[in-house]
Amino acid sequence: MESEFERLRKKVENYPSASAYNRLAELARLNQDDAEAERICQRCAKEFPRNGQAYVILAEIALAAGRKDDGLKHLHNAVERDTRSYAGHRLLADAYAADGNTGKALHHLRQILVFKPNDPTAVQKMEALSRAAGGAAAAPAMASSMRRSTPPPLGTATLTPGALATIPAKAAASPSTRTAAFTALCAEPGVRGAVVADNQGRVVVTHGLDGKADLLAALAAEITGAATATAKQLGQEQLASWLIEGERGQVLAFKRDQVLTLAVLADTGVRAALLELRARQALIDLGGT
Repeated sequence: MESEFERLRKKVENYPSASAYNRLAELARLNQDDAEAERICQRCAKEFPRNGQAYVILAEIALAAGRKDDGLKHLHNAVERDTRSYAGHRLLADAYAADGNTGKALHHLRQILVFKPNDPTAVQKMEALSRAAGGAAAAPAMASSMRRSTPPPLGTATLTPGALATIPAKAAASPSTRTAAFTALCAEPGVRGAVVADNQGRVVVTHGLDGKADLLAALAAEITGAATATAKQLGQEQLASWLIEGERGQVLAFKRDQVLTLAVLADTGVRAALLELRARQALIDLGGT
């Protein structure tokens, strides 16, 4: 009977993807073939340079073999290519903590809290490091500052204070005023939900996504960042919008300034022109220039 490893190897050859490469490398490690795992990761890194997990696996192999410098190099490559690499930041934090470099360890734990607020492992490690360094209050304070409010019932717009604090906003406007245009946008026929995200993929305000706001915010930040960089190379100063369309729906995104992206999950029949005015007004209300 054909092994899972061989079946996955054939799949990678015919339908390559970063996730398939990573799984294949993990299976090679389970088979105690680190050399093969390294070859798979190197090929993955070449074909999918923005994938951080391949570098994490390379780092784990290097660290297990006692090649600490190589391991740290791979981990830094991982978080540079994927700023939301949980394993990359966690392993870097562990490595720096073991060396007594509390400052760098705390830095990588804070990076985890940017995209995974209140992660219990990160918070506990920050508390332990802070106590050891004589600053027990530092970690709880950081965790508290990034804590998200309890989600309200579906049908209301969720304004996230921690993320919004970094966004220029109209001081006199109340939260309900800031989100009025956004809520109206989400009430348009065919709109399933929407999120406003900053450049780090943090949710600023969301509505109707039923637990998928973080995923859409991350997608918005990733595509906006890559598309903006490409647009600049083509001589375009600022990205205004983008669209991804599938068989069962579409994601429409609008951008007004250098900080915020509004992404809408909608039915395939919804036209961007019908949503653009409300979307841009929502961005203005939330502090867009």
